Amino acid sequence: MIRIAVVEDNSDLRDEVLFHLGHLGHAAVGLNDGASLDQYLMTEQVDVVVLDLGLPGEDGLSIARRLSVSHPRIAIAMLTARGQLEDRLLGLDCGADIYLVKPIDMRELSAVCESLYRRLHRSDEVERPTNGWWQLDAQSLELLPPGEQPILLTPTEFKLMHVLVNAVPEAATREMLAEAMGHPELDFDYRRLEAAVSRLRRKIEMRSGSVGVLRSARNVGYVFAAPIRIWPSE
Repeated sequence: MIRIAVVEDNSDLRDEVLFHLGHLGHAAVGLNDGASLDQYLMTEQVDVVVLDLGLPGEDGLSIARRLSVSHPRIAIAMLTARGQLEDRLLGLDCGADIYLVKPIDMRELSAVCESLYRRLHRSDEVERPTNGWWQLDAQSLELLPPGEQPILLTPTEFKLMHVLVNAVPEAATREMLAEAMGHPELDFDYRRLEAAVSRLRRKIEMRSGSVGVLRSARNVGYVFAAPIRIWPSE
């Protein structure tokens, strides 16, 4: 049974989400704001937080940013009416593992929570040796820092990391990384790549505490400057 905290200040919507998640077999609790979430986490364990953005007091972006640092074993699913691209990118940049736009079918929300839970806890089921190396898990789309908790990656972040790992010890070129994002065209706006890599770098630094492992390679692209390998080996 997955333990889910739904942080939503609209009581009608919160009750609807709780009803459906409970009906689908999850242990869901509703909370009104970030302060209520903090108090709840002092005594209770949570696997997934479903988080609105427009909350009273501290907004969802701020909550996600600090929650991803203080509770890295909790997955964050943002659920909000703000559906613009910049909103989604900002949400992911602040620590959300997935960004969902209202309205959403409750079966999809349930499936998302189950997927996040499986990814987050797969490291508990399968022993993956690190031996001081960073590892990129090709099965769960996780990045494992040595001695730290796994970092859940989005599909795009995983593709970027896959190119970076395969290029080590050399730098991955901007063209290689853009193609991994699905943009091999010559007129691709590389500012989109820079933004994606910047979000990935900040996520790595926030979740692992390691600064400077993902670096720019001047006039070339980017390099992952730490021992790293893909697991299981390809």
